[in-house]
Amino acid sequence: MKKQKKFIILILTLLAISLPLLVLAAENQFNQSTYVGADEIIDGNFIKIGNFIDLQGAINGDVIVAGNSINITGPVAGDIIAAGNVIKIKGPVGGSVRVAGSLIEISNEVERNVWGIANTLTINQEARIGWDVFAGAANVEVKGKVLGNINVSAGNLLIENEIGKNVIAAIDKDGQIILNPQAKINGNLTYQAVNNQQLVIREGAQIIGETKKKEGAPVVSGWQRYFGVNNLFAKVISFFGLLVVGLVLVTIMPKIVLEVRQEMMKKPAPAIGWGLVYLLITPIICFFLAITIIGLPLAIILISIYALALYLTKVFVALTLGLALLNKLSGANKFKGSLIWPLALGLLIFLILISLPIFGWLIKIILMLWAFGALISVKKEFWRQYR
Repeated sequence: MKKQKKFIILILTLLAISLPLLVLAAENQFNQSTYVGADEIIDGNFIKIGNFIDLQGAINGDVIVAGNSINITGPVAGDIIAAGNVIKIKGPVGGSVRVAGSLIEISNEVERNVWGIANTLTINQEARIGWDVFAGAANVEVKGKVLGNINVSAGNLLIENEIGKNVIAAIDKDGQIILNPQAKINGNLTYQAVNNQQLVIREGAQIIGETKKKEGAPVVSGWQRYFGVNNLFAKVISFFGLLVVGLVLVTIMPKIVLEVRQEMMKKPAPAIGWGLVYLLITPIICFFLAITIIGLPLAIILISIYALALYLTKVFVALTLGLALLNKLSGANKFKGSLIWPLALGLLIFLILISLPIFGWLIKIILMLWAFGALISVKKEFWRQYR
């Protein structure tokens, strides 16, 4: 009983320290608006979370942003990674665009690829995409020129400009592929639909290569099930979500994040073992608390922080994997750059590992237990120091 009380105190301490900070940070960040004037120049990367983000000046690096409304008018030398409700990119982009949102508009040159997940993704007439377009959306409208391929999974697809290579599209049973008179596909059109009437080719539209139709829903197996286009879009959404949470964590509590990482590297086996213990014992404690009248509110609190901690383990795992790889590649014992890059790299590695067939689920459990045990150990040490 004494050990159980200490465990409850430990969980409450974790809640008292972590949850309010995260909520406060999220409220402060997302209630803020960020404006970069047209005459301003940002040398290096621009990373920001806010309600309204308006970038009119030049960014000589990458842009990584999340918010309700995102407006990028100025030139961006590197990549754009953005997640939000409404995202409008009106300035030229020197790298690739990777975005997730409800409404996404691109109205200028993108030198490399466009990856988009949205309700509506529009590539306006003024846009010019240098490489390929990958999209998953209810509606995809390609009114600008694309020099490479188009690969989409959508409810509806509209094309009314020149496509340099092939178009591959999977359309919902009630959707359409519409090629307006200005459309010209220099390669093949391969589409998947229920019937031929879902492909509408207006007079004047051109398809230089072959037109191929696949019947019904795709049948996938083996590796395709794990790395197919549809599954990839889900992974991209997960990547953006974890990246935003990770940005908040490394911004407001970098010391604790690095302490968890050090604990993971120092004692990996014990961390996995303790992670398993805490994983199993917490629901049991919550159950016994819930069946008592006075313990129900505490049980709800504990199970909430339990779920939060398990979700955060993905961020700790990603940062640990990313730092380990960067340290190895650079030959240094300590990475000295911004934590955003090992975080992003680690998230990519983590999502690939857990997507592996057969063993992916087991890898995910082990990695999360590893971080969960280390997180609890760090909080226990914190509680010892300040009790």
